[in-house]
This record gives sequence, C-alpha cells and structure tokens, in this order.
Amino acid sequence: MAVKMLDAKKHTNADTGFLCRYVRSDTEYFRPHCHNYYELFLVLNGDAHHLINSKEQILRPGELLFIRDFDVHTYKSVNKEYFDFINLAFTKQMLNSMLCYLGDGFPFENLLSASAPPSVYLGETQKENLFYSLTELNQITNKAVAKTKAKALLINVFTKYFFDYQEKETEIPLWLEVVYEKMKSPQNFIAGSEKMYSLCKMSREHLCRSLKRYYNTTPSALICNLRLEYCANLLITSNLSITEICYECGFENLSWFYKLFTKKYGMTPKQYRKKYTTR
Repeated sequence: MAVKMLDAKKHTNADTGFLCRYVRSDTEYFRPHCHNYYELFLVLNGDAHHLINSKEQILRPGELLFIRDFDVHTYKSVNKEYFDFINLAFTKQMLNSMLCYLGDGFPFENLLSASAPPSVYLGETQKENLFYSLTELNQITNKAVAKTKAKALLINVFTKYFFDYQEKETEIPLWLEVVYEKMKSPQNFIAGSEKMYSLCKMSREHLCRSLKRYYNTTPSALICNLRLEYCANLLITSNLSITEICYECGFENLSWFYKLFTKKYGMTPKQYRKKYTTR
C-alpha cells in the first residue's frame, strides 16, 4: 500500500503551529502515512495496534511516543475494542523554536537517531496531568497565547520525559515495562507477587522468563528489593517503629527482614536510621 504524506497545512493550525486531537474509536484505521510535521501521541485507555516503520507493536495506556517527520506508521484497534488517545501535531517551526530555547545541551540527536519513535511509559498521575494540559490548549481562544502555551508544554514534556532518552539495546516488551513500572507503586509491591501476576495478565512462567531475560531478576527478588527501598525511605522520613515499618512494607517475619535489610545496606535498620536521620 502506498504511503500517504500528511501536510502540516491541513493537520496543524497556521496561526498557532499545532493541532490537538482526541480520538476514541473501535474502528478507526489509517493507511500507512508520514507527515512533514511532528506528533506527540499519548494512549489514554485501551490497546492500539501500531505499525511503525514496518514493525508491529501494541500500544497500551500510558505510552507516550514522539513521532518524527520521517516515521511511517498506522494504527487500529485491537479485537475491535475501544481505544482512546490524544495527539498533538506541531510544525517544524515550533520544534525549531523549542530547540533554540533548549540549546545545544538538549540531546535531540538521540531522539532522531533511534530506530523506532522514542517512547516512554507514564504513570497514571503523569498520564492524567499531560492529558489535561493538552486538552487545555484547545480551550485557549487567543492564538498568540495558545502558541506560547503549546511551546512551553513541549519544552516541559521533552525535558521531563525525553532528556535522558537512550534507545534500548534489547527491546523490552511494552507489557513488561508497564508491569515493572506499576509494581513500583507501594500498594502493588506490598501486595506481593500475586498482584504482579494479576497486573500482567500473562502466565506466571512467561512473566518469570521475561523478567529474567530483560531485567535479570525474579518476581520475588524484584518485590523484595522494592520493599526494602521503601523501608529505607520510611526509616528516614517517618516516626514509625522498625517493627511497624517491617509489617507496613509487606514483610511477615521481623528477623528475616533484618537479615535482608542488613545484606542490602550493610547495616541494620536501626543503624541506617541513626546514620541518615537528620537531628
């Protein structure tokens, strides 16, 4: 199928330099296309099947992509179920203005040289905040103000989410990245491995193999490490007793907690609190 070129004259606003578009669909399908402008593409709900530069991927909620002007892509729903995304198209002129502000210190070449569109996973709060910031752009009636606000938003997004972007040598499956990020939330790692299995919707065997391959860890080791890091934080920032912290973080045996903590930090919880608590 021939690739269609989408023109900035039709898909961005000439006065503001951008166009923000919200889509909720179970049927929308685009032919493979590229464009002479750039896009930020944020998946809000549901899964979308994405064909990008002749490779296939499943986009899941929280995935934020930077689509460049040479990328060829198309997308459609998965199993005819609804998916939601918000798309910010912006001109080359706006991008150049942003880069001029950021200066040579911003590693934009890393984003251009990546074989696939740079992408990051946003947590639920980050996703909601960006969604509201994007939708607010469409409510600004003053074109000059809208243009300034859009550029400020782009500067914030690129410096916050893409500044340290490095293309992974090994492509970690998106479902695994999502689960890994979700497990960093205290309510999830405190709940334990069963919570992790329920989040990934994969077999336990597949999850264990994938964690070992891409992160060189196991579900139990990952959860234990996250719990210990949380314990260390509570030792410094709370007035809970060490016993309370042990059980608060999901450990069921106090002596086992002491052993694990001492092995990781080279000192007991009491010594750690004494050393790092500001008096």
